Amino acid sequence: GGETRVFFQAEDGIRDRSPSRGLGDVYKRQIPHSVYPPKEDTDLLATVLERITPFGKKRLLEIGSGSGALSILAASMGWEVEACDINPFAAAATKFNALENGLEIASSEGGIGPATDGHRTQWMKPGTYDLVVWNMPYIPSSEIEEYLGPMEDAALVDTHPSGLLGEFGEMMRRFQLISPTGIGLVLCRDFVNTNRTQDVLLAKGLATQRISKHTFDDGETIQVLAIWHPFLKSKKQQMHSVSSTNSAMLEGTYKPGDSLRTRFQTEGKGRHGRVWDDHLDSFKGSWKLNPDQIPQISSQLQCQVALEVGSLLQSMAPNEDSIRVKWPNDLLVRDNQSNEWKKAGGILFQSLSKGNEQSLVLGIGINTKKTDAIQGRGSLEEVGIELNNTELFTLLDTVVASLFENKSNLVNTSTRPLEINLELLLRECIYRNMKCTVEGVNANGNLRIKTKQGELQDISDDLSLVWPHLQAQ
Repeated sequence: GGETRVFFQAEDGIRDRSPSRGLGDVYKRQIPHSVYPPKEDTDLLATVLERITPFGKKRLLEIGSGSGALSILAASMGWEVEACDINPFAAAATKFNALENGLEIASSEGGIGPATDGHRTQWMKPGTYDLVVWNMPYIPSSEIEEYLGPMEDAALVDTHPSGLLGEFGEMMRRFQLISPTGIGLVLCRDFVNTNRTQDVLLAKGLATQRISKHTFDDGETIQVLAIWHPFLKSKKQQMHSVSSTNSAMLEGTYKPGDSLRTRFQTEGKGRHGRVWDDHLDSFKGSWKLNPDQIPQISSQLQCQVALEVGSLLQSMAPNEDSIRVKWPNDLLVRDNQSNEWKKAGGILFQSLSKGNEQSLVLGIGINTKKTDAIQGRGSLEEVGIELNNTELFTLLDTVVASLFENKSNLVNTSTRPLEINLELLLRECIYRNMKCTVEGVNANGNLRIKTKQGELQDISDDLSLVWPHLQAQ
């Protein structure tokens, strides 16, 4: 806490990263030739690690410790550190460098890799760690020809057949790494093939939040993700029938993080007081949020939630271009036989004041199965996403937790900057009888559109827009 220290000096772009020269000013170290030295990626993880005060039983595991730089930093902060690396020279270097700096770190050979080499208990104690840190190999093996030395390849290239991130997420999901209230910190790319890295983890039922990122001169971005089990101590309630899950949560005794879902909803509402026609094969659920977040609620945040949900669902769809978001809050689907989009769900924030007390909830409704009862209504089933309502709830719970749950010493949700991914936003609209193109969402949450003449307009009311490729309901 307090003073910020630079441990690893940043160098040039990823294609020409040289070892840090700053670490030796703080810690003694010796790095064998075949061991990955501290670089910009190490520095990025270090700056995040420094902000996390040891919690729980203060047990930390570093996977892929290299020369031990991060393990030594963690031990100096008061963590009880265990380290491992599939490179035996790295495991030895970690232990040696720790002793050279007056610290004792248990260092073992092993880790998550493309092949099984002995039992996992040789390098970890399953499910016991409060924090697991991994500067993981994040470059696909298809790009291996772009790199030079064998040391670089071994440290940076992911040769796991299904991807190391997915394997890490699966071990997290099964509580084989962290304790139930623990946190994983991984350094990785922002995309795995065509999917966002976050979506790979969300699909495992894990909440994830980007804590820090760095973009190199060649345009490649690496990031530090925090990963945890969502709303683990919160109440997850299911009811047979309610008037509205949002209303029930606002009027009931629920705490932030609690959720409520129902089979039947008799008075569901959408934006502008519209009625949400209910049927059995649709998901209806709400989450109680911290009322301190009410000042941050805007069309921009509503759109961000819709886009986060849309991105996760698109990553699960067999065909590209199956999911879109209509500003500010509608989820749309389109099968590969149609040019028209259909509404399949929506997102709605609602708040309630009682005297000096305020309540805030987030409601999400999504059709999982196809129905012919309501014209223009789409479903996940139509685009090849086979989920029942329980499975969908698990995924949505991770998205909501990723955006709104505060974890130990991570970035507070009320001060977290919004990062809106506009790739899935519906782009073509008509405004005042003019064809326009959606350019984005401004800081106030208003939609920014461009006319054919190049004029920019900010739109605050979605009722003033017509969407030409949207099937009428």
